[in-house]
Order: sequence, then C-alpha cells, then structure tokens
Amino acid sequence: MIRITTAIIVVIGLAALLNGATGTAFSGAAPAHAQTPEPRESGAQVVRRRQVEQVAKETDSTGRYWTPFELARDGRCTEAIDDLTRMANRGRGYEKAQHILGLCLLETGDRTSGLDWINRAANAGLADAQATHLRLYAEEGTAYLPHADAAMWLYLYENNALRLRIGSGHALDPDLASAIRARVPRADYLSGIDRARNWTPVFWHTSAHAP
Repeated sequence: MIRITTAIIVVIGLAALLNGATGTAFSGAAPAHAQTPEPRESGAQVVRRRQVEQVAKETDSTGRYWTPFELARDGRCTEAIDDLTRMANRGRGYEKAQHILGLCLLETGDRTSGLDWINRAANAGLADAQATHLRLYAEEGTAYLPHADAAMWLYLYENNALRLRIGSGHALDPDLASAIRARVPRADYLSGIDRARNWTPVFWHTSAHAP
C-alpha cells in the first residue's frame, strides 16, 4: 500500500507598489528612488515556488486549512477527499493535493479517478507522483504501464530538478529504481529515454480555473 504523507499548499500573493513624483516628466531625469521592476514570473516558476514553499512547511499544522492532508496522512481518506478535491481542482501549483487525492481515491476503491489525478500531478512534473507511477509499475508490470512508459517516468523522476533540489516526500528507493531499470527491455528503455528528453510539463486545469 502506498503511504500517504502530509502536504502543504501555500499561496503567496504578489503586490506591486508604484511611486511617482509631480513634475518628474518635465525634468528629463529619472526619480532618485526609481527601481527596475522585478521580472514577471512564468507559470512554471510560480509552480516551482509554490512547491518549494509547500515542502518548507510540510511538517507544520496551521489548523483547519491543512486538516485534509493530516487526515490523509493518518489514513482517514474518506474524510479528506472532499477538501482535497476542492484544492486539486485549482490546478497549476496544487499538484501535491492532486497526488494525495489520487492516493486517497485508490485507497477508497476509485482506481480510475485516482490514477487520473496521479497522472495529472506526474505530467505537471511532481516527483512524488512520478514515483507513484513507478511503484505501481513495479507491482503490476505492463498491466499498469508499458515498459517504455516506465523508462520515461524513471528518467524524469531521476532527473527531476525540483526533487534534486528539495527532496521528495515519497522518494523512490534506489534499489527499486535499479530493479525497474533492469526489468525494462533495452529497446523499450531507449525509447522511453528518448521520449523523456522531449517531454514538457502539462498543467491540468478545469475550465473554471483556466489560465
């Protein structure tokens, strides 16, 4: 059984402050305290920042907002699913909620929906979800994933920049990674590596939360 741990979602609001002085336009000189505006974050940068913030606070409990993650961690998925679903449906930046919702749905018997959520989080680049794909492949073989898909996810997991930087709450055991690598036929392995090198993240969203 795949162990569910807590996850933290932190949304940081950005504010811009504009300063001006009367008559500046006529002086021909820039204001003394003028600053170069900060570059706007790309969508991928926002996701990475939010995930870093989540990991930094992963062991904290701040009350009701984090209750569904704590319930999931304690094996009380039925109580957590509704709140996890609301968070997961926010889309980009909430991949941890999507992943844990997927694990909870697997535990409660809704395999199809559970795998859908896990796949959404994995496709967005969440290392924990990529590791879940690999564990299920290790358990079920090609009944779960074709060999080439397993090779692709293994390459993406092992080269996941965010995982290498801040770690993973569901880290794949190195021995299991080696066993998966040995299990994949060479032709499928090379095909999977080629696909991984051309892979780009896809961030899921509902129409109500479209970018």
